[in-house]
Amino acid sequence: MYKISVTRVNKTGTLMFSGKGKTVSATCYWNQQKKLPAGTYVGCSATTMARKKNSKGQPREAVFIPNIPGFSGIFIHMGKPPYENWSDGCLVVEESKVIEIFNAINPKDGKNVVVEISG
Repeated sequence: MYKISVTRVNKTGTLMFSGKGKTVSATCYWNQQKKLPAGTYVGCSATTMARKKNSKGQPREAVFIPNIPGFSGIFIHMGKPPYENWSDGCLVVEESKVIEIFNAINPKDGKNVVVEISG
């Protein structure tokens, strides 16, 4: 099992990933008008976003967060400054950090990630 903890403070937050001996820390961002509710979300998965492309023109690496009340299609995915402009409710992180997290999670689409959001 893998865990991603997001602690929100003002307009940015800290994302901490842990699992199978791997840890990743990153600053994260979101759209202030579409802030996800704090809570624990189970059944999340490392996957790709078929409709969005990464810097290599391939489907963008991401972590899907299902079952968020009032939201659909929510991911932790890459963005570039100004990061909050990349979010339509999603949590946005620097591309290299998302790829590092994505590569650490196996199997993909395994519903083997817990995401905790606070703040």
